[in-house]
Amino acid sequence: MKQEFTRFLLLQKRMIRRKSYVAMVLSVLLFVAVLRGISTAESGLATIAIYVEEGADDTALKLRDNIMGTDSVILYREFDSADEAIDETASGRADATWIIPADLSRTVLEFAEKERTRHPINIYVREQNVIHFFLQEILQSQVYRLAGSRILDDYSYENLGTGNDEYERYIPGDSIFRLYNIGDPDASEEMNYIVMPLRGFMALWLMISAIASAMYYIYDKNNGLFIFWKTHNAFLRELMYHLIVTLDSAVIALFGLLVGGVFTGVLKELAAMAVYVVILTLFSMFVRLLLDSEMAVGVFTPVMITVAAIFSPVFVDLRSYKVIQNIVPPFHYLKSVFDPYYFKGGSVFAVCLFAVSLGLYFLRGKISEKI
Repeated sequence: MKQEFTRFLLLQKRMIRRKSYVAMVLSVLLFVAVLRGISTAESGLATIAIYVEEGADDTALKLRDNIMGTDSVILYREFDSADEAIDETASGRADATWIIPADLSRTVLEFAEKERTRHPINIYVREQNVIHFFLQEILQSQVYRLAGSRILDDYSYENLGTGNDEYERYIPGDSIFRLYNIGDPDASEEMNYIVMPLRGFMALWLMISAIASAMYYIYDKNNGLFIFWKTHNAFLRELMYHLIVTLDSAVIALFGLLVGGVFTGVLKELAAMAVYVVILTLFSMFVRLLLDSEMAVGVFTPVMITVAAIFSPVFVDLRSYKVIQNIVPPFHYLKSVFDPYYFKGGSVFAVCLFAVSLGLYFLRGKISEKI
């Protein structure tokens, strides 16, 4: 055991002497630093160019003020002409342009009476995508807020002989909502949206590091590193090789999560990361045993990372394709941090990977003996 531990340390030293390995491990810290720097600068999920036509009535101006005064991850910029606002979107500097008609009160009344209008709010986009549906929901909520007030106000005058000055008092604001972070009840509600996907990026980066260990092992094996490394359990030796790379990367990843501000708690993070390290260690060994070629591993790495990014909750949390998700390593890690059910699922996945890798290891050994 002492001899194996000494070899483990020597193997760790050998890895540290590799410039590509050190660069790969430390690159994530640079990524976190850049991400934190970007999060402090002015940025948004989308930028909207707004123009209010000349001679705007109180309703149009109120809509503009409500939109511009909103504190959100959307950036709003007002322009002095419709052409300037539209050009902002046409050139790609803005994601959409909203042209608000001067007589918005008439627009609201026409809509209330006929459910259509000849003077709509014009929206200009370069191409439709998911973010535009989200932006349209924001605009509609602001317009319907004004429309509801105007319709109720007219009804009050016609049927009650009084105005509706109390309407604004009963519009739900931030005071009616309260956000709770299930992962960490004491976490700040002001987490910048830019650093939110950090955990997903870390999970993918860890997977890349683990797969890289397969390429390192094949290279060292082809160059005779293990000729004089006699051991009674070669499977354990190979497993230890992959573990070194994955474990080093995991330590750096945990530090990155802490610095990035998405660390949920020591015990929870360590438990989830421990299971993920085991999964990635076994997964990288399985990939190496299956492909057994530096070129093949290099070719299939982008494919594996792409599949992992799609079927893991890095950007979008899919509610289907459970079969595929259950064989994607990052999926178990990203889910297990907040849900104990997936922690158990990840543990079962690790056991299955161990059994498959062990079986493949002995199968390759039998094939090699016959050859």
